[in-house]
Amino acid sequence: MLKGKKAYICSPLSAPTPEGVSHNMEMAKFYLLRMKALYHCRTFASHAHLPLMLDDAIPEEREAALRISREMMKLCDVLIICGRRVSEGMEGEIKEAFQLGMEVYWYDSIMKPFELMRIEHWRDINDEVQVQRENIPQ
Repeated sequence: MLKGKKAYICSPLSAPTPEGVSHNMEMAKFYLLRMKALYHCRTFASHAHLPLMLDDAIPEEREAALRISREMMKLCDVLIICGRRVSEGMEGEIKEAFQLGMEVYWYDSIMKPFELMRIEHWRDINDEVQVQRENIPQ
C-alpha cells in the first residue's frame, strides 16, 4: 500500500511537562520505525529530533520548528496520524495535508495495531480521537 512512498508521521509533541515531551518524542521515533517496518515506506518525523535543538516553549523556536516540519511534510506523499489525540500542531499538519492533496491515514496501535485506516476528510476521525471542539474545522 505505501511501499516506496514517503510518509510524514503526525503525532503529538506538546505535553504539560518536559518528561511528557520526551515521551512524545520517543513515541514519534517508535512510529517512524513501526510504519517503516509494517509498510515499507520512508518515514519522516521532525518532532522526533527537533526538540533536542529547538525549545517548543519559546515562541520563535516553536515557529521555526513548525516551518521545518511543514517543509519536511511537503517532501512526502502521505501523512499518517498516529495515536488517539490530535494536538494543535497536528491539526495544522492535517489541514495542510488535505490542502496539498496528500493521502491521509490514521494508525491506532491499540484499536487496530496492524492496520492503516484511510481518512478522506478531517471529520472522519472526530469520534475516534480526542480532538478539542474548537480545533474542528467547519
